[in-house]
Amino acid sequence: MERPTLDKPTKIRYSVAQYKHTVRIMQHTCGSGRTALTAQPTSVKMPKQNPNLVQSLERGLIALEMAVDGGVKPSDLAKVLGVDRSTAYRLLYTLVVKGYLNQNPSTHEFVANPAKLFELNSKVHEQMDWLSVASRFLNVLRDKTGETANLGVLHDGEIVYVGQQRAQETVIVNHSLGARRPLHCSALGKAIIAFLSPAEVDRLLPRDKLPMRTPRTITDRETLKLDLDRVRESGYAIDDEETIEGVRCIAAPILDHSGQVIAAIGISGPATRVTAGTLPIIAAAVVEVARQTSTALGAPKSDGRESKVMV
Repeated sequence: MERPTLDKPTKIRYSVAQYKHTVRIMQHTCGSGRTALTAQPTSVKMPKQNPNLVQSLERGLIALEMAVDGGVKPSDLAKVLGVDRSTAYRLLYTLVVKGYLNQNPSTHEFVANPAKLFELNSKVHEQMDWLSVASRFLNVLRDKTGETANLGVLHDGEIVYVGQQRAQETVIVNHSLGARRPLHCSALGKAIIAFLSPAEVDRLLPRDKLPMRTPRTITDRETLKLDLDRVRESGYAIDDEETIEGVRCIAAPILDHSGQVIAAIGISGPATRVTAGTLPIIAAAVVEVARQTSTALGAPKSDGRESKVMV
């Protein structure tokens, strides 16, 4: 095979994270007509130090980015960061110990560990994808019931609204995205904690008397436990004007691929529309859409939540 011939080196600007440093590009014109490029750091312009930055962490992230970009040697990293080689080596070695990098035994370069990056990527996608999938079912639930459909997650001991499709009715119940509601009186909250372990429920609920939001709010733990038993039996939770007077809500849990509850989906409507007569029909729709959402997320089919609700 014909050996490449070397042309005169040229300089370009190469950016790594917030640092811009000059690298020397050796351009090899190969017999095939393709061009191969190798980069060698030669100098670095350090930005003004931000007092809020942790310098060691910043350097570690730059090292990780360089490794992901195609491999890095301690000497190259040292030039980029403006540190000695031993410091650069310790940064890279720390990333190896934590599983983010491997060292190529042939070239001695530090390269990204694909397994670790795939693991992180998978976790990020799990967090983003389930919300995207679940949000699509809000339209389905709203159209089935005619009421405002809501999606909520557990965060810091409360329910946080992360999705909503408003009803088309003249009188609607609206919860702002990001709004928080107590676990013990909201339908979304009860739909989630009913499928957590007793120890986890005890940890999440106040140790003293449960706060009263309306005259219908359940304020003692024993009564709430009975209500949660009913949720597990029926597959859905009811907020019978327990959070806001004049508003009834129905919700069911959403399960992930491992069968764990990760969210709840439900409806909110005026008590004049969500009545004893319409509640069974609405509850059946809520449970069915929750089941469809869970199935779309890969949940086991035999979760048993819909067993008592006829669709």
